[in-house]
Amino acid sequence: MPRGRPRKIDPQDALKSALHTLWEQGYDRTSMADLVKATGMAKPGLYANLGDKDEIFQKALELYQDEMGTPMIEALVQSDEPLKDSLRAALRGVVHAKEGSGLPEGCFIINSTINCSAQPDHIQDKMRAMNMARRDAFLRRLERAQTDQELPEGTDIVALANFFAGQSASIFTMSQAGLPLEDLEAMIEVSLSVLPDASD
Repeated sequence: MPRGRPRKIDPQDALKSALHTLWEQGYDRTSMADLVKATGMAKPGLYANLGDKDEIFQKALELYQDEMGTPMIEALVQSDEPLKDSLRAALRGVVHAKEGSGLPEGCFIINSTINCSAQPDHIQDKMRAMNMARRDAFLRRLERAQTDQELPEGTDIVALANFFAGQSASIFTMSQAGLPLEDLEAMIEVSLSVLPDASD
């Protein structure tokens, strides 16, 4: 019997599979053979559609940012809730973002920043820019809070934005380490306690 034609694999579906593998294994431990297996594409087709490992990793970062990072950032920046509630929701989002999604644990960008050492400089630059986008989202929300007089005049909102961006990474790390949910919630409340009162 003649062999059937190979199933055509959609490049976007292949990229999602590659993202899952890179997220789960990390850049350092993922080979092109792993990506071939994960995507179901033959190596020539994978190179033709998505590029080499570095190109696939960059595209995976962009896909993650588009589908998970940007919505969380926009939710924070556009939130009409009081400042403390907006920040609480953003920090809880780090813990709960993937519930029921079947995706690997943690934040892909933070995972990649912490756990990977072999990326070329241009990939590290891309990850730094994405981490700064997270920081800038906190800054933009804090700027609006200061304009709306939710924070005292003269509050160092840049320092606060850096602090809350750092706390989101810390909460992620402790979640990865198995800290119970109630303890993560307590971390969030302690983080929020640094906010100065507008009446001060």
